[in-house]
Amino acid sequence: MQHKKLRAVMLAGILAALSFVLMRFTEFPLIPSASFLKTDLGDIPILIGAVYLGPFYGIGIAFTKDLLYLLSGGGGGGVLGAFINFIATGTFAFVCGAIAYKKKSMANVLTGLIAGMLAMTVVMFFVNMWAVPKFWFPKITHKDLMKYLIGINVPFNLAKGALDTLLTAIVFFSLRKRNKI
Repeated sequence: MQHKKLRAVMLAGILAALSFVLMRFTEFPLIPSASFLKTDLGDIPILIGAVYLGPFYGIGIAFTKDLLYLLSGGGGGGVLGAFINFIATGTFAFVCGAIAYKKKSMANVLTGLIAGMLAMTVVMFFVNMWAVPKFWFPKITHKDLMKYLIGINVPFNLAKGALDTLLTAIVFFSLRKRNKI
């Protein structure tokens, strides 16, 4: 039992390091008109870890990745940006892992990824409803805030989630086919 736990912690550390490197070096805007909203490939190892090791490991990997990213000077969002990224990725990973961890069938993994993507989008709607006027645009009207959230933020999170879902499914099932997971 001790050996299994040590193996899981070591794998989580490797996935966190890989996630950090991918986040640091593959960041790109998804929506050209909102180039300040960026995505990266760093969520893929987190989601693999959530499915393979469980939802709490997924959260731990996301936390470690965002802490490393913050400490390395990555991103312009500072502590708040790292925290909001952690909420997004942690939500995605927790929901995905909670659904797919026990039975890693193709249907469960895809259901977990899609549910995680939708949960992340909903959570980020409310997080940004709070954060945008409080920290970035204090004078934004409610109408303009809703226009931004529905017109830019929700589509961004859905596109980011769909990309993460597709790439994670490809990686997970490729590894599974090769008996690596």
